[in-house]
Amino acid sequence: MTSILRVHPHPDGISCTVVGAAGDPSPDQVDPWRTSALGAVDEIGRHQRTHVWVALVGVSPSGMQGSDALGQIKATDVGPLALAPGGVHMREFRGQDRVDSHFITVSHNFPVVVTGQVETYHWDPVVPVAQAQLSRLCALLTLHRGQLWEPRTLPIPQGPNGSVLKIPTSVGPEFPSPHGKEWTGEIPPGTGTWRLPPWVLEAWQRLDDDSELQTALSAYYEAVRLRRRHPSLSLLTFVAAIEGVGMRSVPDATCDCHPECKHRKGVAEKRFRKALKTVLTQKQVKELAGPLYDQRSHTGHRGTLFGSEQVLGYGGHEDPFQVNPYFHFEAVQLGRLEQIAHAVLVKVLSEPAA
Repeated sequence: MTSILRVHPHPDGISCTVVGAAGDPSPDQVDPWRTSALGAVDEIGRHQRTHVWVALVGVSPSGMQGSDALGQIKATDVGPLALAPGGVHMREFRGQDRVDSHFITVSHNFPVVVTGQVETYHWDPVVPVAQAQLSRLCALLTLHRGQLWEPRTLPIPQGPNGSVLKIPTSVGPEFPSPHGKEWTGEIPPGTGTWRLPPWVLEAWQRLDDDSELQTALSAYYEAVRLRRRHPSLSLLTFVAAIEGVGMRSVPDATCDCHPECKHRKGVAEKRFRKALKTVLTQKQVKELAGPLYDQRSHTGHRGTLFGSEQVLGYGGHEDPFQVNPYFHFEAVQLGRLEQIAHAVLVKVLSEPAA
């Protein structure tokens, strides 16, 4: 064939033009393109298939020291995802980011294997869908357990004979084991199991149906992730998560200074206070809301930092006569705000859907 096919995209589809080298169009130069185009249209949607993926989630090493006392998760389904115990007692060494520090923390935890599936043509679109599902799952686990949960691997395709996910028994630089015993990752005798509460199991559909609640949960999860390195941004985001819950009962309002005014009233702080009242007394709201919202506004509108991010996380040496200047903000105020955001979200997710 000497002709070519030109494809022209339009907002409502495509059109095709056959272009020849010279002379009038002949059937042998046009008909093969027409037949191929009809065949291609007929094949659309026939090659979608189910891609099964697996990934590992667990307690973040940045938020845990020591051993996970609750043990392994009880196998269950959360929305479209299947959760199963990893069957490994994973040891993890974590050093400081600076090269001049030799401080190492050691943690032990029980990772969870997550399995999901996506209907699509090929693997590339699977990963962003799976990552979004893992983000929601880890947000729910973080909210339930009070510890930061994160994906510990990227989603990978499940093999034809089942999972090909390899769970390491030890992560990080190796050190000699106590008493000369090699770390095998075996589950210790007497290790318990834990179950997810009903509100977590039922949350997936709630979040699918309520985008504002999903936004508030995502903000809470991001605030927990920010807390260690960026405490001021963490406070701002915790406040935003609480506001997001309050938004469900305090809608946008138009200014009523005169009939023709089209400006919107500022209702953000009202939403914050409204959500606080679902878990706090009126007296507690009055004591906490103003200072917390003022700090949120200083950071959000001026870039003011209140925590140890000003000194790159340095809190000073241990000294009985020296108080960490950031302790009150990070441990007291931010810690209290995290507890409140946790309570607000658990309450709304535990209630029957409106």
